[in-house]
Amino acid sequence: MAQVRCGQRWIADVEAIVFDKDGTLADSHRLLRHTAWARAEACATAAGLGDGVKQALLTCFGVSAQGLDPDGLMAAGTREANRQGAAAVLVQAGYPPAAATPLVAKCFAAVNAKRSGKAAQTPPFEGTAAMLARLHQSPLKLGVLSSDSPAYVQEFLDYYQLLPWVDDWQGTGPEDPPKPDPTLLVKLCDRLQVSVAHTLVVGDSWADFALVKQAQAAGFVSVSQPWGRSPVAGATLVLSQWDDLGAEAGSVEP
Repeated sequence: MAQVRCGQRWIADVEAIVFDKDGTLADSHRLLRHTAWARAEACATAAGLGDGVKQALLTCFGVSAQGLDPDGLMAAGTREANRQGAAAVLVQAGYPPAAATPLVAKCFAAVNAKRSGKAAQTPPFEGTAAMLARLHQSPLKLGVLSSDSPAYVQEFLDYYQLLPWVDDWQGTGPEDPPKPDPTLLVKLCDRLQVSVAHTLVVGDSWADFALVKQAQAAGFVSVSQPWGRSPVAGATLVLSQWDDLGAEAGSVEP
């Protein structure tokens, strides 16, 4: 067990911290916004539909003139959820339902094929590696749980040489229940050999917060303005910089 510090506050009896990836460890906002635009353009063009449908697709993905919604489908949802959302927009616009899903899958694949690797375009936020290395020296187990595909999670951790500081990680495959379903968090905690009830989750979206609630985890730490977003309402603690996150062995003294 360890006590975890977030700023001037402490949480006792913590066994593990599980981090979200995109928007928390990885600065993915620019890439996600660009990908959303490319997918919307590709789907609307391939379906022979106009700019109105392109705008509907962007809204579905959580992209607006103000930028990327950190709680929207593109930022917080799985690839499969984004595919389903795009197909629903096309069907609503009059595209044949049986053809919508394969068309969206083809368009998404074409956009991804033009992208030369994801990890290189989603660097860690400043201080991420140092924070993980520091916490790795504590009694805590460290994990990563992402709505991104397992291949992209591994690519990110490999590319930035973060694997030595992470005890285990979990991506979300097409067959996996996405956040906030607690199934993958429970699996990850089992592999880490820790209790979910003594695990903190650090993230940037409503899905991470809802995950903590459904799993009855120890608490949710929300990243804030330096990560380009306001804190998630209701978070147990709010993190303003990685240096504010620390851990020590033992319990908080009364």
